[in-house]
Amino acid sequence: SAAVPGSATTNTIGLIVSDGCTVPNAAAIFTVVTNPLPNINFTGNPLQGCAPLTVTLTGTSDGASDVFTWSDNVNHVSNSGNPYPMLFADSGKYSIILVVQNPTTGCVNTMTKVDYVEVYPQPIASFYANPSSTSIIDPNIDFVNTSQGASTYLWDFGDPVALNGSNNSTLVNPSHGYSYTGEYAVNLIAVSPKGCRDIARILVEITPEFALYIPNAFTPDENGRNDIFQPLGIGIDEENYRLDIFDRWGENIFTSNNFRKGWDGSVKGGSKKAPQGVYVYKLQVTDLQGGKHPYVGHVTVIRKNE
Repeated sequence: SAAVPGSATTNTIGLIVSDGCTVPNAAAIFTVVTNPLPNINFTGNPLQGCAPLTVTLTGTSDGASDVFTWSDNVNHVSNSGNPYPMLFADSGKYSIILVVQNPTTGCVNTMTKVDYVEVYPQPIASFYANPSSTSIIDPNIDFVNTSQGASTYLWDFGDPVALNGSNNSTLVNPSHGYSYTGEYAVNLIAVSPKGCRDIARILVEITPEFALYIPNAFTPDENGRNDIFQPLGIGIDEENYRLDIFDRWGENIFTSNNFRKGWDGSVKGGSKKAPQGVYVYKLQVTDLQGGKHPYVGHVTVIRKNE
């Protein structure tokens, strides 16, 4: 017997067989060529990170044309190349297996590094707003955090004009009051104990408040005070508006589609003045969200000289 050499070596081995009877003994000479296994190692970068994680694996060998094949203990997919970027989609610990073959000699060597790569799980960021839409009269919204796998949170309420830095919060379930009407994009960044991040976004809306004031009397005497029957309000779509005035016999004596144009007490826009008395108004108002608000009521024309 002879030891296997560690480098490429040509060895001559003699074999003598004796049975105690045959003279001379049987003899044979063999030439044995031994080829060494590739001398291999590898490193990875990075070795820890958040899913999905790409690790660049770089192998070394003493053969200039050696072929590198990579796999892990979970996916069992073999990929050739050096360096090789290996993608890990799921969290967990992975053992890396490198197989190197010398194409000239056919010799193969294998190296395994157990639990060499650790992939951290991603948190799932999610939340909802209560309510998601509210008016400027009560513009406070509560945010309910439904995230998973996170330990810290960073909120951005999408409100850059918020005072004293209140546009941001690190509370689990914060609240925020908005100062102006409009639509706001609210972002939540959820961070896991390992520093992995996920982001969620929803839209909230602060609507203008709708309110309408309708006078019940006016004095069209051209003295500059209370001369016009003019409904007033906020949150009104001025492009979708109609006011009609009817006398006691049901005749339409005034119509306006302009929110800024009220009734001056004239009849059908002429020189004739509506006499003192009670008139019926019919009003159709649309708010800024498209809601229609019909009103029917009475207004009294007061003339001081009658």
